[in-house]
Amino acid sequence: MGTSVRTRAGQNSGFGKGLLKSRQQLGSHISLYASSAAVPHKTLLPPTPTSIAGLDTATRHAHFSSVDDTDHIVPEIIVSTDGMEIIDMANSDSAVPTPQDSPGPTPEAQPIANPIITGLAKEPVASFTSSTSVLTDQSDLSSLPSTVSSKATTPIDPESSKEVSTPSAPIATIQSRSIPRRKYDVRPKVSVPTDISPQEYAMQCIAAAEASRLSPYALHQEEYIMLRDHISHAQVTTYLNIRNGILRLWVRNPRIAITREEGIGCAKDGRWFDVANVCYDWLVRRGYINFGCVEIRSSRKNGAKSSPPPKRKTIVVIGAGMSGLGCARQLDGLFQQYSKRFRDMGEEPPKIVVLEGRSRVGGRVYSRAFHSLPDVAPGIFRGRRFTAEMGGMIITGFDRGNPLNILLRGQLSLPYHALRADMTLYDTNGKAVDLQRDQMVEKLFNACLDRVSEYKFKTTSSKLIEGNRDLIDEGRDSSAEVHKTIAQVEETTAAQPHALPVSEQNITPQVNLVPISSDKLTGRVIMEPGTPGSTKAAHKARSIGWPLKAGVSDEKDFDLDAATTEESATLGSVMDVAIQQCKDIVDLNAQDFRLLNWHIANLEYSNATNYNNLSLQGWDIDAGNEWEGKHTMVTGGYQAVPRGLMLCPTPLDVRQKSAVRKIEYSDDGSDPAKITCEDASVIDADYVVNTIPLGVLKHGSVEFEPPLPSWKTGAIERLGYGILNKVILVYEKAFWDEDRDIFGMLQTPSHRSSLNQKDYASRRGRFFQWFNVTNTTGMPCLLALMAGNAGFDTEQTCNDDLVTEATEVLRSRFGPGVPRPLEAVVTRWGSDKFARGSYSSAGPGMRSDDYDIMARPIGNHFFAGEHTIVTHPATVHGAYLSGLRAASEVLDAMLGPIEIPTPLIIPRETSSSLKRKAQEENRDPTQARLEAYEMEIWEHIQAKIGYRPLKPPKVAGNAYLLYNKATYEAGRKRCEEGRRPGKGKPSPNEVRVMTSKMWKEAAAEERRPYEDQAEEQKRAHAAALKAWTESAAAWDKQALELRAAYVSEHPSVPTPEELAAAANPDRRRAKRVESYAETEGSDVEMLD
Repeated sequence: MGTSVRTRAGQNSGFGKGLLKSRQQLGSHISLYASSAAVPHKTLLPPTPTSIAGLDTATRHAHFSSVDDTDHIVPEIIVSTDGMEIIDMANSDSAVPTPQDSPGPTPEAQPIANPIITGLAKEPVASFTSSTSVLTDQSDLSSLPSTVSSKATTPIDPESSKEVSTPSAPIATIQSRSIPRRKYDVRPKVSVPTDISPQEYAMQCIAAAEASRLSPYALHQEEYIMLRDHISHAQVTTYLNIRNGILRLWVRNPRIAITREEGIGCAKDGRWFDVANVCYDWLVRRGYINFGCVEIRSSRKNGAKSSPPPKRKTIVVIGAGMSGLGCARQLDGLFQQYSKRFRDMGEEPPKIVVLEGRSRVGGRVYSRAFHSLPDVAPGIFRGRRFTAEMGGMIITGFDRGNPLNILLRGQLSLPYHALRADMTLYDTNGKAVDLQRDQMVEKLFNACLDRVSEYKFKTTSSKLIEGNRDLIDEGRDSSAEVHKTIAQVEETTAAQPHALPVSEQNITPQVNLVPISSDKLTGRVIMEPGTPGSTKAAHKARSIGWPLKAGVSDEKDFDLDAATTEESATLGSVMDVAIQQCKDIVDLNAQDFRLLNWHIANLEYSNATNYNNLSLQGWDIDAGNEWEGKHTMVTGGYQAVPRGLMLCPTPLDVRQKSAVRKIEYSDDGSDPAKITCEDASVIDADYVVNTIPLGVLKHGSVEFEPPLPSWKTGAIERLGYGILNKVILVYEKAFWDEDRDIFGMLQTPSHRSSLNQKDYASRRGRFFQWFNVTNTTGMPCLLALMAGNAGFDTEQTCNDDLVTEATEVLRSRFGPGVPRPLEAVVTRWGSDKFARGSYSSAGPGMRSDDYDIMARPIGNHFFAGEHTIVTHPATVHGAYLSGLRAASEVLDAMLGPIEIPTPLIIPRETSSSLKRKAQEENRDPTQARLEAYEMEIWEHIQAKIGYRPLKPPKVAGNAYLLYNKATYEAGRKRCEEGRRPGKGKPSPNEVRVMTSKMWKEAAAEERRPYEDQAEEQKRAHAAALKAWTESAAAWDKQALELRAAYVSEHPSVPTPEELAAAANPDRRRAKRVESYAETEGSDVEMLD
């Protein structure tokens, strides 16, 4: 198999090879990677494979209150051991942590990037044991969360967004003004490696952009806003090459920050230094580089420090989950990188305080330590805790931009286990379900979901300003000098008759997505481009392998109009109608209904609620933003990631057991904020970052002064927030297949053989999915999910009943010999007063911009959390990304927008202007003679042997591409079969999907001609390329010989004027001349 760009980048990344090193050990990005071919890449990163297993011991260096209490057991997460009764939550006493006073002034933190972690790894204590193994985040058992009432269905009202006046989303404003132009002590191309080809360098840059959630070929929307008044369309290519080059430096060594000089060194021409400087600022501020547990190097220009200014602002971050700690760590890094700016303003870099109500960090990422321990710890677990994940658990791929790739593999070097997605579904009798039948039912489920998808919100398009792909692929900058900026071109175009306005020019093509399958590990629906609901139901059923009932033709279709126009219409209510109508098209038995409802439970797992509580229009509002790569789990506990953020490279000021009761803020940002904790302590702040979970905001336990505006509270009410619970069972030895990570169990409805869809809702999510987590916990352990209604029911079900039911489910599959567990842990996230549930979802009445409204700041009050990011809601990585975004907003509020000098790019002198100068000035006669002489030589060579041979063009060496071209029309006709009226012609994406399906279904004899043709074209191209290489080499050799002969026979002789000038050098006027190879701003100047 060929290696793709992304694969090569992953192979060279070195992630997971070692821990954070000090600056002295790592050097710089340039020293490590400017010579990337000379040294094998695996030697570029520290080879030590140890991780941050011992970080818990380092909590003595962090400045927060923490009390270890080995008897502290709480009601929501229940632990039972062999020979001990399982505690009934309903009858247990509440154990609420006693609030403590806020700690005193924080002593200056000392760098611990390398000493603490490497030192801890040598300590003989079990990691995390001293703190989180006995610290929990639970609180008094309360009534059912208020989210239950919030799930009441509401009418679908496309016009409802007009009811509340919501302020516009803040757009990153850019200051374009005449500012003193920065002077740079750096040479062009200093960060560009010289020992690899431009094409290889370009491939690495492209891979780096893709690994950073940015298109390597197009401007981000903010980049477009920032640059549209300053660069032309042609200059976009050069900007993208600079940006991608900076990203390359970062992804190849994310343990130390990229300096401004290194970033500017990615420009190949001094005229572009200001552009590189602006690009560097944007990447730093927006969290694309220099984020996470990274050491920030002080600038070499800082020199001696002056006495600290008396002023210092305070930022308070509420919540020490992934979003809160991610925001605080990012602010800490930003303040170090912009420390000079703050001192120029007469201030010290701001102080950051993180308030956390629990006795631990991590929020809904909680790795609970077992009480049971093995007699002999497996090798990889020596010195580690034995834990199971109570909350966030699965990393859904590292590729294509997941920031956890940098954090977990590139910086913290945590071990992880790649999950195997192959699974078996077992029926209620314990027998495996026929695989073919399971696949047919899953396709039928996706066909119903596809039909319902046509009622989704219409996605909005953004600007698409692309560079020259061919030049970017070759690693070359654009040489075009176009003086009309992007804005000027767009406005000129808009002024033409019948032209599109600026807002509608250069828009990304509309791409609709249709469901094709589901991710068994996470419950997420897998999409592909297509037109939702394009074919009639009967035709679709027959095309996926279902025989139609007698008398049913391909024209039979769903009738969902009545279901979708009901006031209480939701995804679930419409899907239930579609499933019931399937019975009129194909024959479904009770097992088919059990299979259908297993897939529904899997969908409810990804949304933490019954699908009757999901918006018909917005249930998959984040579709298309998934990562790529294998799903993984952190060995020894996911909580190591937030703890790493807290401690590395230096400890943050995290104050635990500091639950917030009231937030007083300034809605116009003119006055400072005040945070009052439950222990009556008060903290003054200039800015507040609120990462309080959506469930707590819905519950109303935190008071706001002034009250949150209606546009904010409206979004809080409309968004959904559900509950996913888990039952974790620890055993002495495994009785299941240890080579599999997951298996599923079908559940019976209230009436065992029912064909009524509504009978399945209450039980389908009970113990429906089981994870074998032995590889990540260190002990034989199974983890069962309680999704949909079952997640809410777990809050009120006694623990003994839950463990008994779980054991019966396992015995139905593995036989009566399944023992009672040694230890059981049950989660009840809905009863946790610091969470009030698991994660957000698209509530029935949500609007398309509700997640964006949740992210919008109010004065000096900023917001972060998984409920504030529309592209990645309900995820750990989404929470972290929201923290980066909030940190960027805070910095912009303090320092103002990025300043852009005008003009941004100093114009290059044109040939016409050079001619005018030549006429006005005494032209250097030597230079003129040599230029004319070079032209004579070139014309002589061309007359003798002609032009240099051209490289043969690339050919299609892929058999499918040839097949697609030949059968495109047949694929289009197949797409039109059974198509519903009003769905228009099949899109090119649909046709390509169909021809791909036809290719997979084609017999070997049908595919062979295309495969043979592809091989023949590749052979012909290889031969042509070989011939061109030989002919080009021969031409080069002949040209050199002709040049040498011409120079020998026709030497260039200085003119009398040149000889006279040489004899009287003092009489010549000194003149600065730039060679044609140099440009203004270059560090090389020639004097004559």
